Amino acid sequence: MKINEAIALSKDYGANTTLGALVKQIQGNKIHKCPKCSGSGKVAVKYDDYPPGLPDSGWAHKWITKYVECDLCHGEGYTEHEYKPRMVQDGWE
Repeated sequence: MKINEAIALSKDYGANTTLGALVKQIQGNKIHKCPKCSGSGKVAVKYDDYPPGLPDSGWAHKWITKYVECDLCHGEGYTEHEYKPRMVQDGWE
């Protein structure tokens, strides 16, 4: 955390606010850790960045991993409802 971020938090929430109170205020009802991203808010997605339509595009794969916002918790890391995986991994309930 940078100094200017700490000063902004101090101005927004008061200088005497504890970290526990700050977490409770920001978290609100979202008390369940997201099972898809494990609370980080981002999931790893692999994709092939080789352009399609080129002569060797069928076998020359260069798989890249990028991190995108979790679609289950919308990048928050926590959800209001507890989600459990189904037996067949077709999604979350």
